[in-house]
Amino acid sequence: MKILIVDDSVSVRKALERLLAPRQYHVLSASSAEHAMELISNDVPQLIIADVVMPNMNGFELTAKLKSLDRLRHVPVLLISGIVDAAVTAQAKEAGAEGVVSKPFTPEDLFPRIDAALAKAGQAEVQEPLATLEPIDIPEVVEIAPKVNTGHGVDFSNHLAPFLEKPEVETVLIVATTVDASVLAEHGKPLDEAPLIGTYVRTLTSISNGLGINLGGEDLHSFSLEYQGKSLLVSRINDTSAIALIVNAPSVPSTVRYLATRQMPSLQQAFA
Repeated sequence: MKILIVDDSVSVRKALERLLAPRQYHVLSASSAEHAMELISNDVPQLIIADVVMPNMNGFELTAKLKSLDRLRHVPVLLISGIVDAAVTAQAKEAGAEGVVSKPFTPEDLFPRIDAALAKAGQAEVQEPLATLEPIDIPEVVEIAPKVNTGHGVDFSNHLAPFLEKPEVETVLIVATTVDASVLAEHGKPLDEAPLIGTYVRTLTSISNGLGINLGGEDLHSFSLEYQGKSLLVSRINDTSAIALIVNAPSVPSTVRYLATRQMPSLQQAFA
């Protein structure tokens, strides 16, 4: 089963490749719509996942072009976009796409849309292996999530106050890594984009879990990345939550990393 990813962002292509790898798809990658057309001329995939915003030819235009060609019109196209509203959805439908997936995305966002697109396109032969290789039992997640203490109603003040004693730490967030990606607590400098960071933390923890298992056989419990010239340190508290630190430094100091490790038992106890 071949899936072609079309996106001018290297990081998005890599993220999608990591999400798709556990399903044993053969993933092709193109950095532009033009590059995608070159690849398709030699090797037609069973599904195309394309970004909406790309230079020269955007995702809508690529989809319309594919649907205008008899040889390729049967290939389903899923679009991905940072903004999904009525106008984007309508334009995707008009172009012939199967739908639009919002960025950032997680396996539970993406896989059902992939399965539905392939089924609609008549790719019946892939349904059995897809069911066998399904890495996420979505009904189980929906059923179990309400029974888990996600931290709502918990006062985290005493647990988060030590982080703000470090001058490099601007803001501390506790985020639910479940479907809603809600911010359970926020201390320090207020952030207008806290909900967006919550969504990204949820996505990144999902990706890091899969990456850790694929590379080393274990989940990655902590990771950091640059965030608008600052640093974002994320550490998993448990299966349903994580702590995120906004650090005013190009890299996370070892003292802050040590503090996150030291405070983890008390944070885990708060969720018990």
